[in-house]
Amino acid sequence: MFTACHHPPADYRHRPERETPKYGWLDRLQLRLIGHIELHPLRLKIRRRRFISTLNQLTDGYINLTDEELVNQAKELGMQIRRYGFNDRLVAQQFGLIREMSARTLGMRHFDCQLIGGWILLQGRVAEMKTGEGKTLTAVLPVISAALSGLPVHVITVNDYLTARDAEEMQPLYQRFGLSVGIITHECTPQQRRQAYMQDIVYVTGKELVFDYLRDRMKINYSQPLNMQVEFLKSTKLEKQLQLRGLHFALVDEVDSVLIDESRTPLIISGVHKNEEEQEFLETAYSLSHKLEENLDFNVDTHRRTVELTEQGTQVIRKLSESLGPLWKGAIRREEIIHKAMMARFIYRADHDYLVRDGKIELIDPLSGRVMEGRSWEKGLHQMVELKEECELTSQRTTLARISYQKFFRRYLFLAGMTGTAWEVRKELWNVYRLPVSRVPTHKPSQRKILSPRVFATDEARWHSMVNHCQELIQQGRSVLIGTSSVASSEVASQFLEEAGIDHRVLSAKQDKHEADVVAEAGQPGRVTVATNMAGRGTDIKLHPDVERAGGLHVILTEHYESARVDRQLAGRCARQGDPGSFEKLLALENQPLRTLRSKSMVVTSESLGVDTAGGQKMAMGALRIEQEFIEQQNYFARLSTLEYDLKLNEMLAFSGALE
Repeated sequence: MFTACHHPPADYRHRPERETPKYGWLDRLQLRLIGHIELHPLRLKIRRRRFISTLNQLTDGYINLTDEELVNQAKELGMQIRRYGFNDRLVAQQFGLIREMSARTLGMRHFDCQLIGGWILLQGRVAEMKTGEGKTLTAVLPVISAALSGLPVHVITVNDYLTARDAEEMQPLYQRFGLSVGIITHECTPQQRRQAYMQDIVYVTGKELVFDYLRDRMKINYSQPLNMQVEFLKSTKLEKQLQLRGLHFALVDEVDSVLIDESRTPLIISGVHKNEEEQEFLETAYSLSHKLEENLDFNVDTHRRTVELTEQGTQVIRKLSESLGPLWKGAIRREEIIHKAMMARFIYRADHDYLVRDGKIELIDPLSGRVMEGRSWEKGLHQMVELKEECELTSQRTTLARISYQKFFRRYLFLAGMTGTAWEVRKELWNVYRLPVSRVPTHKPSQRKILSPRVFATDEARWHSMVNHCQELIQQGRSVLIGTSSVASSEVASQFLEEAGIDHRVLSAKQDKHEADVVAEAGQPGRVTVATNMAGRGTDIKLHPDVERAGGLHVILTEHYESARVDRQLAGRCARQGDPGSFEKLLALENQPLRTLRSKSMVVTSESLGVDTAGGQKMAMGALRIEQEFIEQQNYFARLSTLEYDLKLNEMLAFSGALE
């Protein structure tokens, strides 16, 4: 159990963080055995019941206390927690005080399931709470408890909108306890960021937090305590330049999105590398790529997202570059840059992987469907896409600092998280971050109806079925949310709805600034909303009373996502907190690279499956699920590769004395 008194008061001369662990094979075996125990569903069941019973017994009289008495007792308990740690008796009393003050300040009194969720978080675990169970209100329980004990707290969210919204909604409650709140979004200046990090509680996205951490590390190597003290003695200005106060206590909202989905690629701070010769090299490479012939010089696998040069292709490239400049002398470099050009041409697609907006290439997050502001591809790929889309060519960037999400978050002294979908990745969360997952019971029984999935031979048949079902639901007075996997798919769905005369709203990366408003209105009678993946995640869809009486929100998944976990997130948008609602899958075999269990290279067609029969439907669903599992496995290996590369890089940098 975490003990607050073990950590010194935080200031800019003591920035505590956990050292990168080094495990031998025996340590890994022991941790795997511990993981089996920690991940068992019954692990905390008895303890959490005892905790709720203790809380109710100890806090019965809190309703009679004045606001001032509540605050004074909470501060006194904070000092005791700082001394003795987060033991159940102290936490139960603190939660009771917070619950009572929340009811008075926000008009929201915590349910038992939220108290259980908060308690699980203070165990240093991931709390899986179903969508709509009130994770934002649950978070204030551990956040206030930790902050009153003197720990700087970071609440980490998935986007700027949720950062500002959650902080502003909960700020009145924090202020009643005398706690200050900092909010950091992409637009904040360095001075605003440093001021925000000085507050008791900081709301910030994972990306902004990691970049601020890297910027601090570029200013001083505080991984070496002696070097840090020397630097402080040399210059008092340095202290005013640094932002973070260390990595003390982190609570990650939508933890699967932050620690799993976003961890495939490291975060990199880069500098502009201006070189006219280098830009000419890129333009020439893109031009030469058009002289290669597909299936002779190279092979393309769009489903695996790969382009492979043949032996003949490498010879053609060598001959084409014989009369070019010195940059073309190295075989590895010329083949790599031609490969980047072909990846841009054949693999990376507009409205799927990126948007072209205001003459610039903007990357799209493959899972959230949101634009990733300020992100770019490395090693010439971004410039190749710019050439493809006839955008102004930007300068290549050189890496100044890098770190993976896995490496960064493992450095927190205390880490916890919450989400609606963590069970599928519970082993990865334990193996990488030592975060066990615990499920939290719902406040009310779920009324969600799961309809039988249907698979169609063609995309067109799937879209027509979607339109017909929407028309039926609109007549019933219900609302509909249609989930797609890309901006392009959203536009196709929109086109079919428009041709049928169905009024609707489209929510995708192109409307990312208004997604909360669109999602908030998705529960109105007859409203049809098309959304990419989990756009609008974290925003409640409140049902109009007429919609609730008619049967609630109906969610249609039109394509499997890269993970079954994300499918479950979409299903969770309906039937929240005991509301009525329903969910179904309308899938198509067309353009799907289906693999059988025995041979992943075998392509299964709609004709071979016979989707018009019950048996064919079952086989088609199985084949689509196998494909999804294959993609899940590929993404897992990508995350594993990122972590392994980081660990090797850490060893090399430690040997050389360099920074990340």
